[in-house]
Amino acid sequence: MSPHVWQRIEVWVAAICTLGIYSFLYRENRFYRFFEHVFMGVAGGWGIVTTWTQVLRPMWWEPMKAGFSAVRTGHGDPWGALWVLALPLGSMWYFTYSRRYVWISRVIFGFFMGATAGMGFRAFVGGQMPQLVSSFKPLNSPNNVVFVVTLVCVMLYFFFSFERKNAVVRHGATVGRWLLMVAFGAMFGNTVMARMSLFIERFQFLAVQWLGLKGG
Repeated sequence: MSPHVWQRIEVWVAAICTLGIYSFLYRENRFYRFFEHVFMGVAGGWGIVTTWTQVLRPMWWEPMKAGFSAVRTGHGDPWGALWVLALPLGSMWYFTYSRRYVWISRVIFGFFMGATAGMGFRAFVGGQMPQLVSSFKPLNSPNNVVFVVTLVCVMLYFFFSFERKNAVVRHGATVGRWLLMVAFGAMFGNTVMARMSLFIERFQFLAVQWLGLKGG
């Protein structure tokens, strides 16, 4: 079969899958459910393959194999063989499916949560603290003035330690609420534009590659 025929088959399959997913815009139907299950299956298979090829194989299997080779031959770094300890630790997660030995999965779960909390705190110190320091800007430009005013007003809106009897605090909190709405509106608009770009790409695919329509 020629490459051109294979290309047309790929285009038709992609077009049918796209229309199947978009059929949900009309209503829930079996056509949509079928392609939803296809998408979930393909995504699951792709995730497994990606995990092996990009994570497990280069970061676990290859170093462990090289470590055992170094232990056997005496050449190279033998410390990679210690990666074999990750196998029983990772296998402990699957004991969550056993009612009798579910406590084993809780051990590795606690270890995982502790490590995640430590890395999260480190990421907070390394990522958030510089942002807090950089928020103290000199009022020597309009951009810095807008930034500082927005920061102070939003902080006043989320400050609940005392009643807002002072007019400055009360009006500042009101301004902060409006500024938050502006920020949320901008974020929502950005999300809509991102989704529209995806829709435009699919529409161009259906119109040009599938139907063969050419623009003027």
